[in-house]
Amino acid sequence: MPSYAFSKDRRLLKPSEFQEVFDSNRIKVAHPALLILAKPTDLSLSRLGLVIGKKNVPTAVGRNQIKRVVRESFRQVCFPLSLDIIFLARKDAVKLNQKELNLLLGQSWGRLLQRCAAVGGGNG
Repeated sequence: MPSYAFSKDRRLLKPSEFQEVFDSNRIKVAHPALLILAKPTDLSLSRLGLVIGKKNVPTAVGRNQIKRVVRESFRQVCFPLSLDIIFLARKDAVKLNQKELNLLLGQSWGRLLQRCAAVGGGNG
């Protein structure tokens, strides 16, 4: 049974952790509203980092709403291998309402799971 908590051990916290994923990501899921970068790790849990800049989502309310929706949808996904994941919001993210963002995230996590299977089943 997966744990649905979102404690600090489920988050990327340090700049060095973010930089490691940016530098050596092996899995990407792209959409005009978002970009997801992922890198397999040796940890027991998948971790999430959020990059939602003022340039792409100008209001604090909009940035916080996106963060809440992304965290909640991440919490409910069970990944077959542990990953460090970075979610980047793009300019089109601000145009999505909460329902559309939830639907898009569901599709994106599904694509990420497919690519995890390809990476895990392929060469390691």
